[in-house]
Amino acid sequence: MDKQEFLKQQYLTLREEVKETKARIFKTLGFGLVVVPAAHFLAQSYHIDTVILSIPILVIVVALVYLSENNALMRCGRYIRLHIESQIEGVLGWETWLETPGLFETRDVDKYLSYRFYLLFFVYFVGSVFLAARFAIQQYGQIAASLLLGLYVAIGIWFVIYLIKHILVSTSTKLDGK
Repeated sequence: MDKQEFLKQQYLTLREEVKETKARIFKTLGFGLVVVPAAHFLAQSYHIDTVILSIPILVIVVALVYLSENNALMRCGRYIRLHIESQIEGVLGWETWLETPGLFETRDVDKYLSYRFYLLFFVYFVGSVFLAARFAIQQYGQIAASLLLGLYVAIGIWFVIYLIKHILVSTSTKLDGK
């Protein structure tokens, strides 16, 4: 296989991966938007303690899956831009065009969608922690609820720190501000 064929095969494979990753991102969004409230409703309706208390963790897991998929999407785009498009002289590739400075903010919608997703899941997380803590107080008492609340807060702080470290990567294919 020569270099051009190799680049072509890499490009086609990565574009297919981008397509599949975008589909997984929207499935993750849909799952989170529907399943989190539905799980809470069903857990309260059928008095399933474990589910009520684990919904804040479910919210974090859904957000991590979204972050992982979004980062995978950005890695594919970055690789296409840096290692495939740069090998073809005289052609402005899609990923390079998207990152052209001053053209216009081509990725604003992606960026804002990502920010809104995290805002929504922050609200879901805080709401689910509130409901789980209220449930824990009623069922297990103040001490158990305080311990559980401490665990939720620690997980939430860890996730916010993780998110702040990775949010720029999840909204751009640029490397380290380049």
